[in-house]
Amino acid sequence: MNGLVEMIWKRIYLCSFLMLFFNSVSAYQHDQSKVEFLDYSPELLKEYADGEKPLFLLFSAEWCHWCKVLESKTLREEKVYQYLNRHFVNIFIDADIHNGIYLKYRATGVPYTVFLNPDQSVYFKYSGVLYAEDFLEVIRGVQENVAVGKSLYGDDEELEAYLPPKEFNLAKLESLHQLLNDGVLDNIDWKHAGLGQGQKTIHPQLLLYLLENSSVEDQEEHLEWIIPALEQAIRHLYDPLEGGFYRYAETREWEVAHFEKMADLNAGMVALLQKVNQLSPTPEFEKTAEQTLKYLVKTLYSEELGVFLSFQEADTFYYFLNAEGRSQGKTPEVIQRIFTDRLSRTLLQLMAIEGIPGSFQLEQKILSSLDFLASMVIREKQIYHFYDMHNGQWETPGGLEDLALLCVVFAEAAKKYRKPHYLHALKKLHQLAREKNYDRGLQIFSDHNLNPEDDLEFHLEMNAWLALSFIENPRATDQDEKIIRDIIRYFSAIGVRLEDHLWDSKDWYFSDRYVAYLTAFQKLKKQRSHQVQASQPL
Repeated sequence: MNGLVEMIWKRIYLCSFLMLFFNSVSAYQHDQSKVEFLDYSPELLKEYADGEKPLFLLFSAEWCHWCKVLESKTLREEKVYQYLNRHFVNIFIDADIHNGIYLKYRATGVPYTVFLNPDQSVYFKYSGVLYAEDFLEVIRGVQENVAVGKSLYGDDEELEAYLPPKEFNLAKLESLHQLLNDGVLDNIDWKHAGLGQGQKTIHPQLLLYLLENSSVEDQEEHLEWIIPALEQAIRHLYDPLEGGFYRYAETREWEVAHFEKMADLNAGMVALLQKVNQLSPTPEFEKTAEQTLKYLVKTLYSEELGVFLSFQEADTFYYFLNAEGRSQGKTPEVIQRIFTDRLSRTLLQLMAIEGIPGSFQLEQKILSSLDFLASMVIREKQIYHFYDMHNGQWETPGGLEDLALLCVVFAEAAKKYRKPHYLHALKKLHQLAREKNYDRGLQIFSDHNLNPEDDLEFHLEMNAWLALSFIENPRATDQDEKIIRDIIRYFSAIGVRLEDHLWDSKDWYFSDRYVAYLTAFQKLKKQRSHQVQASQPL
């Protein structure tokens, strides 16, 4: 297995590097693919539960450039699609729409490939692109081993069962903050800037939390590495012509950019650049923040609907062009879907920004976007995962992530703007959460499609947002107070998992899960400091 994994990752990196020199590829339309894909549904997996063929699950996204590369350079090759059609059940999964199954298989990025045994246990999975010959070698190995009953298990680590504490321990939570703070400082790449030795990006939520909740001494130490990291991000992940930050770079040296532009990341970058500029005035940061905000309100905002959109798709060739070249090319498309979770994260970051010139009309755009979501929450019988601009309808029932983020968005909006219908939306959302997602046995909220014990960190973040929304609710009841205490208590021993990440962190996306929880804890501690003693429960 180790040899297979090493081969795959080496060749994925080579494919990514070579793609810097290729022209753009056409949009990925899987219904036109030579591979006979079936569109995912839970019922579909049940239908093939007793089959004889292995399953090829492909997670993709409409905005993903590398998904198009996979189709163009791999799946269109005759030997590949003929082999897949003959020996596999091929299932296409839109990772944005079906985020529940994405979480179930603990996918990391797109494209993401999962091979299942005929009994639907995981055979192997990986993230990234393999070209035709390498991919053909992999699928032949999968099919041949499955045919003779050989098993190759996936690369998930076996984690010890999580045991939630029976009592709240303030000292443990204080140490969790210090563990994250020190873990970040221990993982700084002082040679190339940024966090870790692998892929590079900026994590605005993490950095904002550290700057706002650290001691003066720690804050100064964080600024020493955050400023060079932002300089590298502006140099390698920022579009100087049209504004906006790309998603991430694959290498430690900030090379091989993934050119998707996400609304929530860019909103977070504006907030972070503004914060750093306040602490250490830097004209370049101030200018970049303003240009990034201009990109958000100009490109990722629908004047027709009055709402921020979610993504602009990538195009490797386009973003290497100069201004003249771009004027003659086709601008990468802005995806015509509005995702509830992405919009909520975007609005959370934008509401934290202050001192923006009136010419941006930022507050009006935030309020309009909030009203767009409030209309769905108040008028519909359930919450939805996304709005399709092509047919003008909300589609796909929302999951715990949509619900939790909507709750915290309207809690913050009600506090900031004091509009009654935001409190009305929050009340309805809290009622829905209690009725549909509250697990009375565990005393936390859970997603119906996931096991909280298996997907602990996902539930950590979602429960943190819910707890924060109850904390911020001026109409919180005694029942709500108990929910807050139970959530904070349940996850208060999560430091063991955090230590595992900090010991060998390949990337830092896990950090947002912990930051949400620590933010809720810090807010609760500040709000009730006169009631709390280190040795007593809240």
